Amino acid sequence: MKIAHIERVSQYSKKIAENLNLSEEDIKLAELIGLLHDIGRFEQVRLYHTFVDKDSINHGEYGVKVLFEDELIRKFIEEDKFDKIIKLAILNHNRAKIESGLTERENLHAKIIRDADKTDIHRRIEKCKIQNGTIIMAFCGKNRDCGSGPKTPFL
Repeated sequence: MKIAHIERVSQYSKKIAENLNLSEEDIKLAELIGLLHDIGRFEQVRLYHTFVDKDSINHGEYGVKVLFEDELIRKFIEEDKFDKIIKLAILNHNRAKIESGLTERENLHAKIIRDADKTDIHRRIEKCKIQNGTIIMAFCGKNRDCGSGPKTPFL
């Protein structure tokens, strides 16, 4: 199913956070969000037999419901001090645009998971940085040597 994707996205999230020189706490948080970002997919497939949101449910929103309304989140992290960041990151990871009004930290984690998710689908991360509040990633195609050739920023 999507297990391999979830594991890769979790590792991409960790790598992005490390490359951004975030605190150990934020690196672990990014990795956890990567692990949980598609949790709504399991019920989506079970109930609707599809991974296509437009033909079923928004898996990001459903994932938040499963994690927080059903208290599943406590199986992954005991304390609740990160709940809002986790919730907002998962809600926004599959949206065309991240919602406004988030704190800097909430917005950063929403961008990390969004970009890690898209990176797994398309490319491999080589390095990343923050420029003017935007995460910029250099990446290469799946079948290219990242050590040579031009790099393209991922916005």
